[in-house]
Amino acid sequence: MEKTFVFQKLGTILILSAVVFMGSVSNVYAYRPFDSTDAAVIEKGETEIEIGLYNFTDDGGLDEIRIPSIVYNYGLTDTWEFVAEFDVQIYKEGPDDDSELKDPAVFFKNVFKEGFLQDKDGASMAWEFGVLLPSTVKGEHTTGLEVLGIYSGQLSDFVYHINFGGELDREDFALNGIWGTILEYPLNETFRLVGEVNGSFIDHGLPKNSGLVGFIWDVGGVSVDLGVRRGFSRVAADWELTTGITISF
Repeated sequence: MEKTFVFQKLGTILILSAVVFMGSVSNVYAYRPFDSTDAAVIEKGETEIEIGLYNFTDDGGLDEIRIPSIVYNYGLTDTWEFVAEFDVQIYKEGPDDDSELKDPAVFFKNVFKEGFLQDKDGASMAWEFGVLLPSTVKGEHTTGLEVLGIYSGQLSDFVYHINFGGELDREDFALNGIWGTILEYPLNETFRLVGEVNGSFIDHGLPKNSGLVGFIWDVGGVSVDLGVRRGFSRVAADWELTTGITISF
């Protein structure tokens, strides 16, 4: 099948690219496979790339494949980070186009209260703001805005991250509330079990809420992740499988 061949070829290219980078990687701060984020930034002058190797979504029996999903992070200072991201959809069942550029955006993240994520006492707190760029998806050809507050804390061996904010979307600049909570539990120094619940609430529409369970495994300077997401509301996708890697250099 032609689409299967395309997926296999792209996946192979991404894996080989990651191997090339491994010779120069440093500490990894992996934050795939979440939609939410943590109150931390990478070190000044450091680059981190999160690569979604395979993202499969089933929504009402219609399948979608996105390869790759890219998040690029660059440390501007000890407390500021630049973030750019996008997804490439290569296949979608139904009347929509197979190939789309989805969810492009640029952000700045700032840690304004250093805590345990920065090897200091107490909770870590940050905020993130940026521009939602136009995509090729029908109805998403305008520019939007997003602002998010982030709180990261510890409870015994658990680490949690709470996100809350709002956006003016790409469709009609409508105001949406966005929220999310991540929970991490380390089984050992390299393997974490993770979960997330997140979503949105819209002034004139339906909420888009979902939950994810998965793991992050740090191996040889690269973090490997896998997550399974289940939609909780009618407009959220029924199921999603995502897997990827994070490299830092």
